[in-house]
Amino acid sequence: MIERFVRDYSDKAYQAAYHLCGDVEQAKELVQEAFVKLMRTWERYDQEQPLENWFLTIMRNIHVDGLRRCERRRSVSLDAPVPWLEEGSSFADCLQDSALPPLLERLERQEEGRLVRQALARLSPEHRSVMTLVDLEGLDYGRVAEVLDCPVGTVRSRLSRARAALKREVLALDAAGVKR
Repeated sequence: MIERFVRDYSDKAYQAAYHLCGDVEQAKELVQEAFVKLMRTWERYDQEQPLENWFLTIMRNIHVDGLRRCERRRSVSLDAPVPWLEEGSSFADCLQDSALPPLLERLERQEEGRLVRQALARLSPEHRSVMTLVDLEGLDYGRVAEVLDCPVGTVRSRLSRARAALKREVLALDAAGVKR
């Protein structure tokens, strides 16, 4: 059962981990640690409960315990080479070429995404967890309540406060001109 779960759930687990910490390598480590812990603590699993919820709880707890590892900031240099263009081309070169508006639009969306990820990283672990589970993973409030071990009403209020906090963080980062 564990092997099948690992095989079937790996991609979704990685997506959830990436949304929690915002870094590819850290997400891979988080998923690996969570699967190892799942196997080590298998005898404590209540098989009447959804395995996915138990796993997400394990992963969230590991993330919260190691939160400092996930707070590194990333950026892309405008001098970085662009792999899909001719050799020697950089992002700065692309920005100067008016023939590439789709590239500019993609870069702008990526920049906005980075701003939102930075704002998400600044939220408390409780707010980040509830937003990840509801808004990014699409779990219903009942399942989130099970994962977070709290009442559904708490999930709703925490989500409302998390969304308001995210909005404040995005606006603050944007107003400060933080490099996305």
